Amino acid sequence: MAGRSELGARLRQLRRERGLKQGELARVLGVAVSSVSQWENGVKVPPPSRLGDYATFFAVENPTRSGKIPSPASLGEEARRARAVLKQELDRLRADPAAPVEVPDFWRFPDGGPVRILTGRVPARNLSPLADPERRNYIGMSSYADGDSLIELYGHVRALNPDVDVRFDIARRIDPQDMQAHLVLLGSPTMNPMRHQVRFGLPVRQIEVDDVGQGEIFEVADEGRQYRPTLHGDRLIEDVGLLARFPNPYDARRSLTLCSGVFTRGGFGAVRCLTDPLLRARNHEILRSRFGDSGNFGMLMRVPVVRNATATPDLSNPGTWIRSWSPIKS
Repeated sequence: MAGRSELGARLRQLRRERGLKQGELARVLGVAVSSVSQWENGVKVPPPSRLGDYATFFAVENPTRSGKIPSPASLGEEARRARAVLKQELDRLRADPAAPVEVPDFWRFPDGGPVRILTGRVPARNLSPLADPERRNYIGMSSYADGDSLIELYGHVRALNPDVDVRFDIARRIDPQDMQAHLVLLGSPTMNPMRHQVRFGLPVRQIEVDDVGQGEIFEVADEGRQYRPTLHGDRLIEDVGLLARFPNPYDARRSLTLCSGVFTRGGFGAVRCLTDPLLRARNHEILRSRFGDSGNFGMLMRVPVVRNATATPDLSNPGTWIRSWSPIKS
């Protein structure tokens, strides 16, 4: 614990020497004020990457309070030397055996940046009467599409990132400044309009076809090959799910994640494969073994539907994988 308190005291000293308030520093770092407070008080330990941001910021003599942290490569020779010395000091103070070790998780965001989970809006023709704000028993969540995925993911992300600003909303209501958060887009392009607005290099698209109805199949653009759900009569027995992650094009420090399906079951399966308490750790390790920590990949998976319940895809089963891409070129 001594190392953690010493590190916190040093971080506090750096901030105060610059005459910064915790909120001002938090805005520069792109984290919650509570994170800065907990780091300075020794309640939590900043991740190594965050200490690199500290070292870069405080190595520059006159940074703007509202500006972003410069790239280490853009520093002059003197500033680079100062950064290296400070980073070494902070890393030494962080090397505390008593400090908790964070277990890697796909939905953990160790940089402390905000997270925005965005979904579509249920079409007006399908809205419940309780989605009408004039109703006495109005339920605001009635208008959110992909509700199962949203509830599952929001709770999981909040639990893994207790000090992070995590919010959800309907995509069309997003505030422009939220575009610099870690973005998670739930649902198909028809349901979630943000899918049409954010550019990424995934070589697969979703299209509507007459013989599926109320769903959008996947098609590899340069091949014309299609991937469809499996039906038994009118009953869905296997959907296709999409899981993809890229750097956020609006802020490369953050990520952009897609979870979608031909139907809502496919998107829910893409979410559940990394939130299910029994399978998420193994599934995450399999993703890391295949894609590393690049944060730039996409995959299509089979999502079983058993007695109308969505089963969690097991990524250790080769039959679960349909297609994968990495790295994805824009």
